[in-house]
Amino acid sequence: MSEQSTEATGRTLDEAKRAAADALGVSIDQLEFEVVEQGAKGLFAKNNYKVKATVVDKPKVTRKRATKAEEKVDSDTPSEVAAVHVEADDEFGSEDINIEATETDAELCQELIKGLFDACELNIDVEVESTSGKYVHLGLSGEDVGMLLQSKQPVIDSVQYLGNAMLTRVLPGGVRLTLDARKYREQRQAALEAEARAIAEEVVKIQQEAVFDALPAHERRVIHQALIDFEGVETYSEGEEPNRRVVISPKTD
Repeated sequence: MSEQSTEATGRTLDEAKRAAADALGVSIDQLEFEVVEQGAKGLFAKNNYKVKATVVDKPKVTRKRATKAEEKVDSDTPSEVAAVHVEADDEFGSEDINIEATETDAELCQELIKGLFDACELNIDVEVESTSGKYVHLGLSGEDVGMLLQSKQPVIDSVQYLGNAMLTRVLPGGVRLTLDARKYREQRQAALEAEARAIAEEVVKIQQEAVFDALPAHERRVIHQALIDFEGVETYSEGEEPNRRVVISPKTD
């Protein structure tokens, strides 16, 4: 088989790979990739990645170019890996009204997260604050809780992600947990909403898409909800977990 290759660009590495696969008419798993160029990152950067894709010696599979709507559906399809799809269906606000977290579920979530902190020898207390639908809301306190909140990407989000991944193994009924400490969630939501509106105003002004850095599903949802009625823009997400990003785009209609 003669070598088939192409170069393609995209705002994310995943988008560049998909573009290359579309150009060659094969699936991504039939390609080997080399990152040729990684441009400067920024909200309004059009192309951050250029890849060279080469078809490996496998049977060719014809693939059609997906529309934006189809890409969104495909990339929200649950993965076989539990940790990846834990929060994916929450991004656009979908809920399963048939799931109700019980007191027993709440106790299990509390024990699971407390056990995780104890295993790491962290002095962090875990309390059940409330339950709502399928969610168990846990509050964290203690002398080591500040360690979860110190960076640009606080560890509390990673612990929540890991906790939900573990929860699907021991409680496979759709119940999920959220973690909060020192009103972090409330403050973070307010900051994201303000940032989203400011960026949306700029998108309308210059008529160019803006792409956020990768965010967890619950934070992407905050941005989608904050801009749902914002005139002149629409939002969608692209990429695969954990590198999925929100795009704010000018409305074309």
